[in-house]
Amino acid sequence: MSTTKTMIPLLLLLLLSPLSTTASTPAYPTVPCTTDTSVSSSEPDNLIPIRNEIYGNGKIFDISHRYTKDMPVWDSKDGLGKFLSLPASMKNGSLANNSEMKLPTHTGTHVDAPGHVFDHYFDAGFDVDTLDLEVLNGDDEERNLLTGFCPALLVDVPRHSNITAGVMKSLHIPKGVRRVLFRTLNTDRRLMFKKEFDRSYVGFTKDGAKWLVDNTDIKLVGIDYLSVAAWSDLIPSHLVFLEGRRTQLGFCTNGGSMLSGNHPCGGFKTGCHPTWIIFCPLLTPEAVWCRGISNKMRSHQMITFSVSPKAKAKAMTSLLLLLLLSPLSTTTASSAAYPTIPGTMDTSFPASKDSKLIPIRREVYGDGRIFDITHRYTSDMPSMGSENGLGQFLRLPESMKNGSFANISEMKLITHTGTHVDAPGHYYDHYFDAGFDVDTLDLEVLNGPGLLIDVPRGTNITAEVMKSLQIPKGVRRVLFRTENTDRRLMFKKQSDTSFVGFTTDGAKWLVDNTDIKLIGIDYLAVAAWSDLVPAHLVLLESREIIIVEGLKLDDIQPGVYSIHCLPLRLLGAEGSPARCILIK
Repeated sequence: MSTTKTMIPLLLLLLLSPLSTTASTPAYPTVPCTTDTSVSSSEPDNLIPIRNEIYGNGKIFDISHRYTKDMPVWDSKDGLGKFLSLPASMKNGSLANNSEMKLPTHTGTHVDAPGHVFDHYFDAGFDVDTLDLEVLNGDDEERNLLTGFCPALLVDVPRHSNITAGVMKSLHIPKGVRRVLFRTLNTDRRLMFKKEFDRSYVGFTKDGAKWLVDNTDIKLVGIDYLSVAAWSDLIPSHLVFLEGRRTQLGFCTNGGSMLSGNHPCGGFKTGCHPTWIIFCPLLTPEAVWCRGISNKMRSHQMITFSVSPKAKAKAMTSLLLLLLLSPLSTTTASSAAYPTIPGTMDTSFPASKDSKLIPIRREVYGDGRIFDITHRYTSDMPSMGSENGLGQFLRLPESMKNGSFANISEMKLITHTGTHVDAPGHYYDHYFDAGFDVDTLDLEVLNGPGLLIDVPRGTNITAEVMKSLQIPKGVRRVLFRTENTDRRLMFKKQSDTSFVGFTTDGAKWLVDNTDIKLIGIDYLAVAAWSDLVPAHLVLLESREIIIVEGLKLDDIQPGVYSIHCLPLRLLGAEGSPARCILIK
Protein backbone atom coordinates (compact mmCIF):
# COMPACT_ATOMS: atom_id res chain seq x y z
CA MET A 1 0.00 0.00 0.00
CA SER A 2 1.42 3.42 -0.89
CA THR A 3 2.05 6.13 1.68
CA THR A 4 -0.63 8.33 0.11
CA LYS A 5 -3.31 5.63 0.25
CA THR A 6 -2.44 4.88 3.85
CA MET A 7 -2.44 8.48 5.01
CA ILE A 8 -5.76 9.51 3.39
CA PRO A 9 -8.03 7.49 5.73
CA LEU A 10 -5.91 8.48 8.71
CA LEU A 11 -6.16 12.18 7.86
CA LEU A 12 -9.90 11.73 7.43
CA LEU A 13 -10.06 10.12 10.88
CA LEU A 14 -8.11 12.99 12.39
CA LEU A 15 -10.40 15.59 10.86
CA LEU A 16 -13.54 13.77 11.99
CA SER A 17 -12.39 12.91 15.52
CA PRO A 18 -14.22 14.85 18.24
CA LEU A 19 -12.13 17.30 20.22
CA SER A 20 -10.88 16.19 23.59
CA THR A 21 -13.28 16.97 26.41
CA THR A 22 -10.90 16.02 29.17
CA ALA A 23 -10.15 18.75 31.66
CA SER A 24 -6.60 19.86 32.41
CA THR A 25 -6.75 18.99 36.11
CA PRO A 26 -3.98 16.70 37.44
CA ALA A 27 -4.61 13.04 36.75
CA TYR A 28 -4.40 12.13 40.41
CA PRO A 29 -5.38 13.77 43.65
CA THR A 30 -2.13 14.49 45.49
CA VAL A 31 -0.85 11.55 47.53
CA PRO A 32 0.08 12.77 51.03
CA CYS A 33 3.79 13.59 51.50
CA THR A 34 4.52 13.45 47.77
CA THR A 35 5.00 15.92 44.96
CA ASP A 36 2.76 14.99 42.02
CA THR A 37 4.69 16.69 39.26
CA SER A 38 7.31 16.00 36.62
CA VAL A 39 9.56 18.76 37.94
CA SER A 40 12.42 17.80 40.24
CA SER A 41 12.30 18.83 43.86
CA SER A 42 14.07 22.15 44.50
CA GLU A 43 16.06 20.84 47.45
CA PRO A 44 18.71 18.20 46.74
CA ASP A 45 17.56 15.60 49.24
CA ASN A 46 14.37 16.55 51.05
CA LEU A 47 12.97 12.98 50.95
CA ILE A 48 9.75 13.97 49.24
CA PRO A 49 9.08 11.41 46.48
CA ILE A 50 7.91 12.62 43.10
CA ARG A 51 5.06 10.78 41.38
CA ASN A 52 4.98 11.44 37.67
CA GLU A 53 2.36 10.78 35.00
CA ILE A 54 4.52 12.08 32.14
CA TYR A 55 8.17 11.28 31.53
CA GLY A 56 10.92 12.17 29.09
CA ASN A 57 9.87 15.76 28.41
CA GLY A 58 6.42 14.72 27.27
CA LYS A 59 7.36 11.61 25.31
CA ILE A 60 6.12 8.92 27.69
CA PHE A 61 2.67 8.89 29.29
CA ASP A 62 1.76 6.47 32.07
CA ILE A 63 -1.77 5.27 31.32
CA SER A 64 -1.96 2.79 34.20
CA HIS A 65 -3.84 3.54 37.38
CA ARG A 66 -2.06 3.63 40.70
CA TYR A 67 -3.12 0.85 43.09
CA THR A 68 -4.65 2.33 46.24
CA LYS A 69 -7.10 1.02 48.82
CA ASP A 70 -9.72 3.49 47.53
CA MET A 71 -9.70 2.47 43.87
CA PRO A 72 -12.94 0.89 42.61
CA VAL A 73 -13.43 -2.85 42.26
CA TRP A 74 -16.15 -4.68 40.44
CA ASP A 75 -19.66 -4.07 41.79
CA SER A 76 -18.48 -2.98 45.26
CA LYS A 77 -19.27 0.13 47.29
CA ASP A 78 -16.16 -0.20 49.46
CA GLY A 79 -13.30 -0.01 46.98
CA LEU A 80 -10.28 -2.28 46.91
CA GLY A 81 -9.37 -2.01 50.58
CA LYS A 82 -6.11 -3.31 51.98
CA PHE A 83 -4.14 -5.16 49.30
CA LEU A 84 -0.59 -4.88 50.64
CA SER A 85 1.07 -6.22 53.81
CA LEU A 86 4.67 -6.20 55.09
CA PRO A 87 5.51 -9.68 56.43
CA ALA A 88 9.25 -8.91 56.46
CA SER A 89 10.04 -5.51 57.97
CA MET A 90 13.38 -3.91 58.82
CA LYS A 91 11.75 -2.46 61.93
CA ASN A 92 11.16 -6.02 63.11
CA GLY A 93 14.73 -7.12 62.46
CA SER A 94 14.56 -8.29 58.81
CA LEU A 95 17.49 -7.52 56.51
CA ALA A 96 15.11 -5.84 54.06
CA ASN A 97 11.51 -4.76 53.62
CA ASN A 98 9.50 -7.32 51.64
CA SER A 99 5.86 -6.60 50.87
CA GLU A 100 3.17 -9.08 49.92
CA MET A 101 0.27 -8.22 47.62
CA LYS A 102 -3.14 -9.85 47.40
CA LEU A 103 -5.28 -8.74 44.47
CA PRO A 104 -8.07 -10.00 42.22
CA THR A 105 -6.52 -10.16 38.77
CA HIS A 106 -9.19 -7.89 37.28
CA THR A 107 -8.24 -4.97 39.54
CA GLY A 108 -7.22 -1.57 38.18
CA THR A 109 -5.53 -1.50 34.79
CA HIS A 110 -5.63 -5.09 33.56
CA VAL A 111 -6.11 -7.37 30.56
CA ASP A 112 -8.59 -10.20 29.96
CA ALA A 113 -7.70 -13.57 28.48
CA PRO A 114 -10.28 -15.74 26.64
CA GLY A 115 -10.77 -17.95 29.71
CA HIS A 116 -12.42 -15.06 31.55
CA VAL A 117 -15.86 -15.70 30.04
CA PHE A 118 -15.35 -18.96 28.11
CA ASP A 119 -14.96 -21.84 30.53
CA HIS A 120 -13.75 -24.32 27.89
CA TYR A 121 -10.96 -21.86 27.01
CA PHE A 122 -10.12 -21.59 30.70
CA ASP A 123 -9.90 -25.39 30.98
CA ALA A 124 -7.79 -25.58 27.81
CA GLY A 125 -5.26 -23.14 29.25
CA PHE A 126 -5.87 -19.92 27.31
CA ASP A 127 -4.54 -17.70 30.08
CA VAL A 128 -2.69 -14.38 29.93
CA ASP A 129 0.59 -16.17 29.24
CA THR A 130 -0.81 -17.09 25.80
CA LEU A 131 -1.60 -13.50 24.77
CA ASP A 132 0.34 -12.15 21.79
CA LEU A 133 3.04 -9.66 22.82
CA GLU A 134 3.22 -8.34 19.26
CA VAL A 135 -0.39 -7.20 19.60
CA LEU A 136 0.20 -5.86 23.10
CA ASN A 137 3.36 -3.96 22.14
CA GLY A 138 2.58 -1.87 19.13
CA ASP A 139 5.90 -0.57 17.92
CA ASP A 140 5.32 -1.49 14.23
CA GLU A 141 8.47 0.56 13.77
CA GLU A 142 9.29 -0.39 10.19
CA ARG A 143 5.77 0.29 8.97
CA ASN A 144 5.65 3.59 10.85
CA LEU A 145 8.94 4.76 9.33
CA LEU A 146 8.00 3.79 5.81
CA THR A 147 4.39 4.96 5.68
CA GLY A 148 3.78 7.35 8.55
CA PHE A 149 1.17 4.91 9.79
CA CYS A 150 0.10 5.41 13.41
CA PRO A 151 0.79 2.10 15.24
CA ALA A 152 -2.03 2.79 17.70
CA LEU A 153 -4.79 5.33 18.21
CA LEU A 154 -6.27 7.10 21.18
CA VAL A 155 -9.76 8.21 20.12
CA ASP A 156 -12.45 10.19 21.87
CA VAL A 157 -15.85 8.52 21.77
CA PRO A 158 -18.91 10.79 21.40
CA ARG A 159 -20.11 11.49 24.92
CA HIS A 160 -23.40 10.40 26.51
CA SER A 161 -23.53 7.14 24.57
CA ASN A 162 -22.33 3.60 24.89
CA ILE A 163 -20.14 2.36 22.06
CA THR A 164 -22.78 1.06 19.67
CA ALA A 165 -22.46 -0.01 16.04
CA GLY A 166 -23.51 3.50 15.06
CA VAL A 167 -20.83 5.07 17.22
CA MET A 168 -18.18 2.72 15.87
CA LYS A 169 -19.16 3.57 12.32
CA SER A 170 -19.02 7.30 13.07
CA LEU A 171 -15.42 7.05 14.32
CA HIS A 172 -14.18 6.18 10.80
CA ILE A 173 -11.32 4.03 12.06
CA PRO A 174 -9.37 2.99 8.93
CA LYS A 175 -8.64 -0.57 7.96
CA GLY A 176 -5.14 -1.56 9.06
CA VAL A 177 -5.34 0.06 12.50
CA ARG A 178 -4.77 -2.79 14.99
CA ARG A 179 -4.75 -1.05 18.38
CA VAL A 180 -7.26 1.50 19.64
CA LEU A 181 -7.80 3.04 23.07
CA PHE A 182 -11.33 4.39 23.50
CA ARG A 183 -11.60 7.43 25.79
CA THR A 184 -15.17 7.93 26.96
CA LEU A 185 -17.33 9.81 29.42
CA ASN A 186 -15.81 7.53 32.07
CA THR A 187 -12.66 9.66 31.97
CA ASP A 188 -14.59 12.94 32.19
CA ARG A 189 -16.53 11.61 35.18
CA ARG A 190 -13.29 10.31 36.77
CA LEU A 191 -14.96 7.01 37.58
CA MET A 192 -11.65 5.24 38.23
CA PHE A 193 -10.95 7.72 41.03
CA LYS A 194 -14.22 6.99 42.86
CA LYS A 195 -14.30 4.25 45.45
CA GLU A 196 -17.84 3.08 44.71
CA PHE A 197 -18.38 1.01 41.57
CA ASP A 198 -20.66 2.77 39.07
CA ARG A 199 -22.85 0.69 36.77
CA SER A 200 -23.60 3.69 34.56
CA TYR A 201 -20.12 3.55 33.00
CA VAL A 202 -19.72 3.66 29.22
CA GLY A 203 -18.78 0.47 27.37
CA PHE A 204 -19.43 -1.54 24.23
CA THR A 205 -22.89 -2.81 23.42
CA LYS A 206 -23.13 -6.18 21.72
CA ASP A 207 -23.77 -4.64 18.31
CA GLY A 208 -20.83 -2.25 18.79
CA ALA A 209 -18.52 -5.15 19.63
CA LYS A 210 -19.78 -7.11 16.62
CA TRP A 211 -19.29 -4.12 14.32
CA LEU A 212 -15.69 -3.78 15.50
CA VAL A 213 -14.96 -7.48 14.97
CA ASP A 214 -16.62 -7.60 11.54
CA ASN A 215 -15.48 -4.27 10.07
CA THR A 216 -12.08 -3.37 11.49
CA ASP A 217 -8.63 -4.89 11.93
CA ILE A 218 -8.49 -3.95 15.62
CA LYS A 219 -6.82 -6.59 17.80
CA LEU A 220 -6.20 -4.52 20.94
CA VAL A 221 -9.14 -2.72 22.55
CA GLY A 222 -8.49 -0.41 25.50
CA ILE A 223 -11.09 1.39 27.59
CA ASP A 224 -11.19 3.66 30.63
CA TYR A 225 -13.18 1.68 33.20
CA LEU A 226 -13.22 -1.80 34.72
CA SER A 227 -15.09 -3.44 31.85
CA VAL A 228 -14.99 -3.09 28.07
CA ALA A 229 -18.66 -4.08 27.91
CA ALA A 230 -21.55 -1.87 28.94
CA TRP A 231 -23.38 -3.10 32.05
CA SER A 232 -26.49 -3.90 30.00
CA ASP A 233 -24.47 -6.08 27.57
CA LEU A 234 -21.83 -7.31 29.99
CA ILE A 235 -21.63 -10.97 28.95
CA PRO A 236 -22.74 -10.76 25.28
CA SER A 237 -20.14 -8.10 24.40
CA HIS A 238 -17.34 -10.00 26.12
CA LEU A 239 -18.35 -13.17 24.27
CA VAL A 240 -18.20 -11.38 20.92
CA PHE A 241 -14.74 -9.98 21.61
CA LEU A 242 -13.14 -13.10 23.10
CA GLU A 243 -14.73 -15.89 21.08
CA GLY A 244 -12.12 -15.84 18.31
CA ARG A 245 -9.24 -15.47 20.83
CA ARG A 246 -7.77 -12.76 18.58
CA THR A 247 -8.96 -9.56 20.26
CA GLN A 248 -7.11 -8.56 23.41
CA LEU A 249 -8.82 -6.35 25.95
CA GLY A 250 -7.19 -3.77 28.21
CA PHE A 251 -9.22 -1.90 30.82
CA CYS A 252 -8.89 1.23 32.94
CA THR A 253 -6.40 3.03 30.76
CA ASN A 254 -5.65 6.34 32.38
CA GLY A 255 -6.93 8.43 29.47
CA GLY A 256 -7.29 11.57 31.51
CA SER A 257 -3.62 11.86 32.33
CA MET A 258 -2.37 10.58 29.03
CA LEU A 259 -3.23 13.45 26.73
CA SER A 260 -5.41 16.24 27.98
CA GLY A 261 -4.46 18.64 25.22
CA ASN A 262 -3.97 18.36 21.46
CA HIS A 263 -0.80 16.98 19.94
CA PRO A 264 0.41 16.65 16.36
CA CYS A 265 -0.22 13.62 14.18
CA GLY A 266 0.63 14.24 10.57
CA GLY A 267 0.51 17.98 11.21
CA PHE A 268 -3.08 18.03 12.48
CA LYS A 269 -4.32 18.87 15.96
CA THR A 270 -6.85 16.33 17.11
CA GLY A 271 -8.05 13.99 19.82
CA CYS A 272 -6.28 11.12 18.04
CA HIS A 273 -2.58 10.69 18.67
CA PRO A 274 0.22 8.58 17.23
CA THR A 275 1.27 6.39 20.09
CA TRP A 276 3.58 3.52 20.75
CA ILE A 277 1.74 1.38 23.23
CA ILE A 278 3.29 -0.98 25.74
CA PHE A 279 0.83 -3.25 27.54
CA CYS A 280 2.83 -5.76 29.54
CA PRO A 281 0.69 -8.18 31.54
CA LEU A 282 2.18 -10.56 34.06
CA LEU A 283 2.17 -14.25 33.29
CA THR A 284 -0.53 -16.48 34.70
CA PRO A 285 -4.36 -16.50 34.97
CA GLU A 286 -7.42 -15.62 32.86
CA ALA A 287 -6.76 -11.95 33.54
CA VAL A 288 -4.03 -9.95 35.14
CA TRP A 289 -2.89 -6.44 35.87
CA CYS A 290 -0.84 -4.59 33.31
CA ARG A 291 1.25 -1.46 33.08
CA GLY A 292 0.50 0.63 30.03
CA ILE A 293 2.54 3.48 28.65
CA SER A 294 2.19 5.57 25.55
CA ASN A 295 5.32 6.81 23.82
CA LYS A 296 4.34 9.73 21.62
CA MET A 297 6.02 9.82 18.21
CA ARG A 298 5.78 12.03 15.18
CA SER A 299 5.71 10.36 11.77
CA HIS A 300 9.08 8.99 10.68
CA GLN A 301 10.59 9.52 14.14
CA MET A 302 12.83 6.75 15.43
CA ILE A 303 12.01 5.42 18.89
CA THR A 304 15.57 4.68 19.90
CA PHE A 305 18.27 7.32 20.49
CA SER A 306 17.02 10.91 20.48
CA VAL A 307 20.32 12.79 20.30
CA SER A 308 22.28 15.00 17.93
CA PRO A 309 23.89 13.33 14.89
CA LYS A 310 27.38 13.95 16.29
CA ALA A 311 26.51 12.52 19.71
CA LYS A 312 24.65 9.63 18.11
CA ALA A 313 27.66 8.75 15.93
CA LYS A 314 29.94 8.87 18.96
CA ALA A 315 27.58 6.71 21.01
CA MET A 316 27.17 4.17 18.21
CA THR A 317 30.96 3.95 17.73
CA SER A 318 31.33 3.14 21.43
CA LEU A 319 28.53 0.58 21.28
CA LEU A 320 30.02 -1.14 18.23
CA LEU A 321 33.37 -1.24 20.01
CA LEU A 322 31.69 -2.78 23.03
CA LEU A 323 30.01 -5.44 20.91
CA LEU A 324 33.33 -6.34 19.30
CA LEU A 325 34.96 -6.61 22.72
CA SER A 326 32.12 -8.47 24.41
CA PRO A 327 32.77 -12.16 25.12
CA LEU A 328 30.89 -14.59 22.92
CA SER A 329 27.63 -15.88 24.32
CA THR A 330 28.17 -18.86 26.60
CA THR A 331 24.51 -19.52 27.26
CA THR A 332 22.90 -22.83 26.60
CA ALA A 333 22.18 -23.80 23.02
CA SER A 334 18.90 -23.29 21.22
CA SER A 335 16.87 -25.56 23.45
CA ALA A 336 13.51 -24.14 24.46
CA ALA A 337 13.70 -21.56 27.22
CA TYR A 338 11.02 -23.39 29.18
CA PRO A 339 10.33 -27.07 29.72
CA THR A 340 7.13 -27.86 27.86
CA ILE A 341 4.00 -27.29 29.94
CA PRO A 342 1.59 -30.24 29.64
CA GLY A 343 -1.22 -29.51 27.21
CA THR A 344 0.51 -26.58 25.50
CA MET A 345 2.72 -25.97 22.50
CA ASP A 346 5.92 -24.10 23.37
CA THR A 347 6.68 -22.65 19.95
CA SER A 348 6.46 -19.38 18.06
CA PHE A 349 4.68 -20.98 15.12
CA PRO A 350 0.88 -21.02 14.70
CA ALA A 351 -0.97 -24.11 15.76
CA SER A 352 -2.31 -26.45 13.09
CA LYS A 353 -6.03 -26.84 12.47
CA ASP A 354 -5.97 -30.01 14.56
CA SER A 355 -4.71 -28.12 17.61
CA LYS A 356 -7.20 -25.25 17.81
CA LEU A 357 -7.63 -25.66 21.55
CA ILE A 358 -3.98 -26.14 22.35
CA PRO A 359 -2.62 -22.81 23.61
CA ILE A 360 0.72 -21.62 22.26
CA ARG A 361 3.26 -20.26 24.72
CA ARG A 362 5.92 -18.18 23.07
CA GLU A 363 9.23 -16.66 24.07
CA VAL A 364 9.80 -14.80 20.78
CA TYR A 365 7.25 -12.76 18.83
CA GLY A 366 7.03 -10.73 15.64
CA ASP A 367 9.39 -12.79 13.48
CA GLY A 368 12.18 -12.56 16.03
CA ARG A 369 11.80 -8.87 16.91
CA ILE A 370 10.26 -9.15 20.38
CA PHE A 371 11.79 -11.27 23.15
CA ASP A 372 9.92 -12.01 26.36
CA ILE A 373 12.53 -11.81 29.14
CA THR A 374 10.04 -12.32 31.99
CA HIS A 375 9.76 -15.62 33.83
CA ARG A 376 6.43 -17.37 33.85
CA TYR A 377 4.85 -17.56 37.31
CA THR A 378 4.47 -21.18 38.43
CA SER A 379 4.24 -22.90 41.79
CA ASP A 380 7.68 -24.45 41.19
CA MET A 381 9.62 -21.25 40.54
CA PRO A 382 12.26 -20.37 43.14
CA SER A 383 11.57 -18.04 46.05
CA MET A 384 14.48 -16.45 47.89
CA GLY A 385 15.47 -18.46 50.95
CA SER A 386 12.99 -21.29 50.31
CA GLU A 387 13.61 -24.93 49.50
CA ASN A 388 10.04 -25.52 48.34
CA GLY A 389 9.61 -22.90 45.65
CA LEU A 390 6.83 -20.37 45.38
CA GLY A 391 3.97 -22.78 46.08
CA GLN A 392 0.33 -21.93 45.48
CA PHE A 393 -0.07 -18.27 44.59
CA LEU A 394 -3.30 -18.35 42.58
CA ARG A 395 -6.85 -19.29 43.46
CA LEU A 396 -10.23 -19.01 41.75
CA PRO A 397 -12.76 -17.49 44.17
CA GLU A 398 -15.27 -16.96 41.34
CA SER A 399 -15.69 -19.88 38.96
CA MET A 400 -18.12 -20.43 36.10
CA LYS A 401 -18.37 -24.06 37.19
CA ASN A 402 -19.78 -22.82 40.51
CA GLY A 403 -22.31 -20.51 38.89
CA SER A 404 -20.36 -17.25 38.51
CA PHE A 405 -20.89 -15.34 35.28
CA ALA A 406 -17.10 -15.32 34.70
CA ASN A 407 -13.86 -16.83 35.97
CA ILE A 408 -12.05 -14.38 38.26
CA SER A 409 -8.71 -15.32 39.81
CA GLU A 410 -6.94 -13.87 42.81
CA MET A 411 -3.16 -13.71 43.16
CA LYS A 412 -1.10 -13.55 46.37
CA LEU A 413 2.61 -12.89 45.95
CA ILE A 414 5.66 -11.50 47.66
CA THR A 415 6.46 -8.47 45.51
CA HIS A 416 10.04 -9.69 44.96
CA THR A 417 8.91 -12.91 43.26
CA GLY A 418 10.06 -13.90 39.77
CA THR A 419 10.99 -11.07 37.43
CA HIS A 420 10.66 -7.93 39.54
CA VAL A 421 12.04 -4.49 40.34
CA ASP A 422 13.46 -3.09 43.57
CA ALA A 423 12.64 0.40 44.85
CA PRO A 424 14.94 2.29 47.27
CA GLY A 425 12.77 1.37 50.27
CA HIS A 426 13.72 -2.29 49.89
CA TYR A 427 16.98 -1.88 51.84
CA TYR A 428 16.67 1.67 53.19
CA ASP A 429 14.01 1.92 55.87
CA HIS A 430 13.97 5.73 55.91
CA TYR A 431 13.29 5.69 52.15
CA PHE A 432 10.49 3.19 52.78
CA ASP A 433 8.96 5.47 55.42
CA ALA A 434 9.31 8.50 53.14
CA GLY A 435 7.36 6.77 50.35
CA PHE A 436 10.02 5.92 47.78
CA ASP A 437 8.01 2.97 46.43
CA VAL A 438 7.74 1.42 42.97
CA ASP A 439 5.25 4.10 41.90
CA THR A 440 8.08 6.67 42.12
CA LEU A 441 10.43 4.80 39.74
CA ASP A 442 11.33 6.61 36.52
CA LEU A 443 9.60 5.12 33.47
CA GLU A 444 12.10 6.83 31.18
CA VAL A 445 14.86 4.77 32.81
CA LEU A 446 12.75 1.59 32.62
CA ASN A 447 12.06 2.04 28.89
CA GLY A 448 14.74 2.76 26.31
CA PRO A 449 17.82 1.52 24.44
CA GLY A 450 20.29 -0.62 26.30
CA LEU A 451 22.71 -3.53 26.21
CA LEU A 452 22.51 -7.23 26.88
CA ILE A 453 26.05 -8.41 27.74
CA ASP A 454 27.64 -11.65 28.86
CA VAL A 455 29.64 -11.58 32.08
CA PRO A 456 32.80 -13.73 32.26
CA ARG A 457 31.89 -17.07 33.84
CA GLY A 458 33.18 -18.46 37.10
CA THR A 459 33.14 -15.18 39.01
CA ASN A 460 30.86 -12.68 40.71
CA ILE A 461 30.60 -9.20 39.21
CA THR A 462 33.56 -7.54 40.87
CA ALA A 463 35.19 -4.19 40.14
CA GLU A 464 37.72 -6.03 37.97
CA VAL A 465 34.96 -7.73 35.97
CA MET A 466 33.12 -4.43 35.52
CA LYS A 467 36.31 -2.81 34.25
CA SER A 468 36.91 -5.67 31.80
CA LEU A 469 33.45 -5.27 30.25
CA GLN A 470 34.46 -1.82 28.90
CA ILE A 471 30.92 -0.44 28.97
CA PRO A 472 31.05 2.98 27.27
CA LYS A 473 30.03 6.18 29.01
CA GLY A 474 26.53 7.20 27.99
CA VAL A 475 25.07 3.69 28.17
CA ARG A 476 22.20 3.91 30.71
CA ARG A 477 20.65 0.42 30.66
CA VAL A 478 22.53 -2.86 30.91
CA LEU A 479 21.30 -6.43 31.39
CA PHE A 480 24.00 -8.70 32.81
CA ARG A 481 23.75 -12.33 31.71
CA THR A 482 25.74 -14.61 33.99
CA GLU A 483 26.36 -18.22 34.89
CA ASN A 484 22.91 -18.14 36.53
CA THR A 485 21.41 -18.49 33.05
CA ASP A 486 23.71 -21.36 32.07
CA ARG A 487 22.82 -23.19 35.30
CA ARG A 488 19.11 -22.45 34.76
CA LEU A 489 18.75 -21.40 38.39
CA MET A 490 15.42 -19.67 37.79
CA PHE A 491 13.98 -23.00 36.65
CA LYS A 492 14.93 -24.82 39.86
CA LYS A 493 12.49 -24.90 42.76
CA GLN A 494 15.10 -24.68 45.52
CA SER A 495 16.68 -21.30 46.20
CA ASP A 496 20.43 -21.40 45.47
CA THR A 497 22.79 -19.11 47.40
CA SER A 498 25.68 -19.81 45.00
CA PHE A 499 24.15 -17.53 42.35
CA VAL A 500 26.28 -14.88 40.62
CA GLY A 501 25.76 -11.24 41.55
CA PHE A 502 27.50 -7.96 42.26
CA THR A 503 30.08 -7.69 44.99
CA THR A 504 30.27 -4.43 46.93
CA ASP A 505 33.33 -3.24 45.02
CA GLY A 506 31.68 -4.20 41.71
CA ALA A 507 28.59 -2.18 42.60
CA LYS A 508 30.73 0.78 43.65
CA TRP A 509 32.74 0.64 40.42
CA LEU A 510 29.50 0.75 38.41
CA VAL A 511 28.20 3.75 40.37
CA ASP A 512 31.48 5.68 40.17
CA ASN A 513 32.56 4.92 36.58
CA THR A 514 29.48 4.41 34.41
CA ASP A 515 26.23 6.18 33.50
CA ILE A 516 24.15 3.05 34.09
CA LYS A 517 20.75 3.72 35.68
CA LEU A 518 19.01 0.40 34.92
CA ILE A 519 20.68 -2.84 36.04
CA GLY A 520 19.16 -6.17 35.07
CA ILE A 521 20.33 -9.60 36.22
CA ASP A 522 19.28 -13.22 35.81
CA TYR A 523 18.53 -14.34 39.36
CA LEU A 524 16.45 -13.18 42.33
CA ALA A 525 19.06 -10.76 43.69
CA VAL A 526 21.41 -8.33 41.96
CA ALA A 527 23.91 -8.73 44.82
CA ALA A 528 25.99 -11.81 45.47
CA TRP A 529 24.90 -13.74 48.57
CA SER A 530 28.13 -12.84 50.39
CA ASP A 531 27.51 -9.11 49.73
CA LEU A 532 23.71 -9.16 49.74
CA VAL A 533 23.08 -6.11 51.90
CA PRO A 534 26.14 -3.89 51.21
CA ALA A 535 25.94 -4.21 47.41
CA HIS A 536 22.22 -3.35 47.45
CA LEU A 537 22.97 -0.33 49.66
CA VAL A 538 25.58 0.97 47.20
CA LEU A 539 23.23 0.64 44.23
CA LEU A 540 20.10 2.04 45.89
CA GLU A 541 21.55 4.86 48.00
CA SER A 542 21.27 7.60 45.36
CA ARG A 543 17.71 6.58 44.37
CA GLU A 544 18.82 7.00 40.75
CA ILE A 545 19.51 3.36 39.85
CA ILE A 546 16.66 0.92 39.22
CA ILE A 547 17.33 -2.78 39.80
CA VAL A 548 15.52 -5.47 37.77
CA GLU A 549 16.00 -9.01 39.07
CA GLY A 550 14.99 -12.48 37.91
CA LEU A 551 15.29 -11.84 34.15
CA LYS A 552 15.01 -14.65 31.59
CA LEU A 553 17.91 -14.12 29.20
CA ASP A 554 18.18 -17.56 27.56
CA ASP A 555 18.91 -17.89 23.84
CA ILE A 556 19.19 -14.19 22.99
CA GLN A 557 22.21 -12.76 21.23
CA PRO A 558 24.15 -10.12 23.16
CA GLY A 559 23.77 -6.65 21.70
CA VAL A 560 21.75 -3.45 21.60
CA TYR A 561 17.99 -3.68 22.18
CA SER A 562 15.10 -1.50 23.17
CA ILE A 563 14.44 -2.53 26.78
CA HIS A 564 10.99 -2.23 28.37
CA CYS A 565 10.26 -3.12 31.99
CA LEU A 566 6.94 -2.15 33.54
CA PRO A 567 6.28 -2.71 37.25
CA LEU A 568 2.83 -2.36 38.77
CA ARG A 569 1.95 0.99 40.35
CA LEU A 570 1.73 -0.41 43.88
CA LEU A 571 1.42 2.52 46.27
CA GLY A 572 3.56 1.75 49.32
CA ALA A 573 5.43 -1.28 47.92
CA GLU A 574 9.24 -1.40 47.81
CA GLY A 575 9.15 -4.00 45.00
CA SER A 576 6.87 -5.17 42.24
CA PRO A 577 6.54 -7.96 39.70
CA ALA A 578 7.34 -6.61 36.25
CA ARG A 579 6.82 -7.67 32.65
CA CYS A 580 10.01 -7.07 30.70
CA ILE A 581 10.64 -7.41 26.99
CA LEU A 582 13.38 -6.69 24.47
CA ILE A 583 12.65 -5.30 21.01
CA LYS A 584 15.26 -5.45 18.27
